[in-house]
Amino acid sequence: MYRKKYDRLARHYDLLEKPLDRSFEPLRKRAVSLAEGRTLEVGVGTGKTLRYYPRGIELYAVDGSEAMLKVAEERAKNLGLEVRFQRAEVESLPFPDGFFDTVVSSFTFCTVPDPERGMGELHRVLKPGGRAVFLEHTRSESRVINTLFLRPFGLILGRLLDDDPLRDTHRLIGEFFKVEMEETYYHGIVRLIVAKKTLHH
Repeated sequence: MYRKKYDRLARHYDLLEKPLDRSFEPLRKRAVSLAEGRTLEVGVGTGKTLRYYPRGIELYAVDGSEAMLKVAEERAKNLGLEVRFQRAEVESLPFPDGFFDTVVSSFTFCTVPDPERGMGELHRVLKPGGRAVFLEHTRSESRVINTLFLRPFGLILGRLLDDDPLRDTHRLIGEFFKVEMEETYYHGIVRLIVAKKTLHH
């Protein structure tokens, strides 16, 4: 189960990700700067996004790993931020329908065991007209990159973190939300997507 793997790695996770920070931190900053009002971040991990949230929002954050949440809580405390943390799976969020103005997912759906159910939960807890902001690893537009890079990389990530970098999360988002903006980076290996909850799903 992915939770045990993340619990074990929690204290070293930021160090493992350090080589990617140069590429990903500006994207994290851009993604969470779009949050407004009462906001939920799913799969908050060690809280690398927390420093970038606009001041004045009401922030909730969940993760499936207790150990990762502890690191995120320490980070929030050091930053002087008030965040309501809770251990929860993306597929069964402990919030009422239409509770949030914004939901944020940053490199989360590559590890969600049941992505369809998870996406349905994000849709449920968002207010009608609310926005979902996704920064996700996805299958590349380049078959060569998928075959030579993402597939072998995915075997390592799968064993280490139950992470699948070949998911079509961008297509799944379009099944649940109205996509307003999509930016692709590194031949589609990473996508920033802003989507709206409409009355008709």
